[in-house]
Amino acid sequence: MKVVSSRQMRRIEKIAIEELGIPSILLMENAAIRLAEHCMRALAGHKNPKMMIISGPGSNGGDGFALARLMHIKGVDTGVIFVGDMGSVKDDAATYLEIIRKLGVPIEPIPLNDNLLDVPYTIETCDLIVDAMLGTGLDRNVEGSFEYMVEMINNYAKHVISIDIPSGVHSDTGQIMGCAVRANETVTLGYPKIGLFVHPGAAYAGEIRMEDISLPAMLINEVNSEAEILTDQEAGQLMPKRGQRSNKSNFGRVVVFAGSNEMPGAAALASSAALAVGGGLVCACVIPYVATVVHYTQREIVTRIVSEKNGMYSRKSLETIMDEIERASVIIVGPGIGRNPSVTEFVHELISVSTAPLVLDADALYAVAENVNVLKTLKAPCVITPHPGEMSRLTGLTIPDILENTINVTTEFSKEFNVVTLLKDARTIVANPDNYFYINTTGNNALSKAGTGDVLTGMIAGFAAQGSDLFTASILGAFIHGKAGDMASAGKSPYGVMATDVIDNTPYIINECCKAQERLI
Repeated sequence: MKVVSSRQMRRIEKIAIEELGIPSILLMENAAIRLAEHCMRALAGHKNPKMMIISGPGSNGGDGFALARLMHIKGVDTGVIFVGDMGSVKDDAATYLEIIRKLGVPIEPIPLNDNLLDVPYTIETCDLIVDAMLGTGLDRNVEGSFEYMVEMINNYAKHVISIDIPSGVHSDTGQIMGCAVRANETVTLGYPKIGLFVHPGAAYAGEIRMEDISLPAMLINEVNSEAEILTDQEAGQLMPKRGQRSNKSNFGRVVVFAGSNEMPGAAALASSAALAVGGGLVCACVIPYVATVVHYTQREIVTRIVSEKNGMYSRKSLETIMDEIERASVIIVGPGIGRNPSVTEFVHELISVSTAPLVLDADALYAVAENVNVLKTLKAPCVITPHPGEMSRLTGLTIPDILENTINVTTEFSKEFNVVTLLKDARTIVANPDNYFYINTTGNNALSKAGTGDVLTGMIAGFAAQGSDLFTASILGAFIHGKAGDMASAGKSPYGVMATDVIDNTPYIINECCKAQERLI
């Protein structure tokens, strides 16, 4: 599903209004109809419900005025607090403001920089507060009466619905512009906005509800949106196809370089995850002790023993298994392999000789960071899967800078080094060299556990082995991995989930997505 910037959304609406002749006031009315449905659900069960719409002078406030008209007609005790300069209200917003005045909807103006002492009481006595102050056009910090109202909403409101995006959240980056409303729900209109899905904005949006306001679907093609999120149905459509007349060779050969004497389980986790998503055969090329652990934990995995140096890989490890590298559909490098000069040499050599797609994770990224330009010697497609600390080593940026600019950091790295970049975060970003990126919306803090990254790496490789390109495999891997974590935490709580639980739940999640896709057809 495409997500848009504020500029792209304005462009879509401009084409609809000026080129297709759709009246702008009709779009505002459609928005109000959809918003009213959500408000009625939020007020269900309340006897004599009372709601307050807090509006600003722009189009977001106009949506609030249009909503006030509908809720008043439905018999709900509805009032409006207006923040800002009422004289600046214009166009469709002014039309609806005049209508609700004539209907007798109470409107309490709060001029700029004028804080009224009875606002806390007004807000806390309402069953629902609707935030219609600032919307998607915000480009500076929230100040004055707007800042005051954000504070009042956050401190006193029982339930908050924000229109389009919580006031104070930047629509394009998710950054908090000084302060922001913490909504229970956000009803985003037309197309979802980027800032709703990346942190910190995602933490302020609450449940995100996407509503159509009858914009022609073709208009999304007019703005060349480079950002997407994935739905269950779309994940089902992206799943590699599995023919009835097939065998394991049809679903690829995953070659795994993972594990060390100190971290043998990483190889088992990555290998098992590749099988769980449908990989045909997994060959773990590992040192002797790691092979023992792999045999004990997963009987389906084939192993090839390689030479070791101090319980880790070295350049010599490659000598006896070049045939496996040549036969591989995809190669995993990095989980648990350790860090020393010999390992770095091993990773750099493998990168330079492999003609199979590579999934580089964990300690392989530590080795790459010793000379990041080694990525420019790649002979095959590659995905890197760093967390913010690893991305800091790769780029030289600080972790706070990365966390504040996850989209730009990810897309720029992909373009510079011609790789797919999967930056792990509460909202993982997956970018390709062509500047397209996905924001992953699944998963929770149950996945903040040792071994879960190894599982994600295995999933990506398993999808790639079946024929998915690395960008698609990474998108699917992140989505399924997160949903499997969600399922696991629902049963065991976020505290108790382990990496193996994610693997165990993966087949059920894939089945859900495939069934959702069938329903869509």
